[in-house]
Amino acid sequence: MKRRVSLLLLLITFVTANELKTVYSYQNALHKAKKADKLVLVMMSYKGCPLCDYMKDIVMERPKVLKYLNEHFYVVVKDLEKDHYPNRFSVIDSPTFFFIDPKTETDLIEKESGGFRPDEFLALLQRAAGDERVAEAVEQNSTTPQQKSASIQDRHDNNRSLPSLKPCNKTVSCKESKKFTIN
Repeated sequence: MKRRVSLLLLLITFVTANELKTVYSYQNALHKAKKADKLVLVMMSYKGCPLCDYMKDIVMERPKVLKYLNEHFYVVVKDLEKDHYPNRFSVIDSPTFFFIDPKTETDLIEKESGGFRPDEFLALLQRAAGDERVAEAVEQNSTTPQQKSASIQDRHDNNRSLPSLKPCNKTVSCKESKKFTIN
């Protein structure tokens, strides 16, 4: 009997360790992030948005992305039509991501809208967190100051949404969009 209970507890621990931990309240996320020395990621979305589902169900569940999110961020996912949220998060594009410093409640980087492939989203998270690995990778691939500057801009441009992963908005119905898959 003890063995079964131990096995069940181990299974529960494994399952919960491999899922995105979200916080419903923005204020609660700020409070927890300050205590844990983490950042806050706010994802604004619409119900029925296939790109939002793609980001939540595929991209954010990829092992490297999931691990990075759980280690460095408290994630808040809000529905633009149903949930209550601060006015600063009012947008028409879905999904839109805000990267917040919980100590100052300021944006770490400019908000980003649309969808990203897992490696691009991970690079975006690292940039928001000020992760030095992103800067080091850029520097290693560049030799002159002009090339470094161009490489940083290329990396920034590559982290923006791809043409096929543009966000939904109130003028373009999400329900008319196609489902997104990853290769």
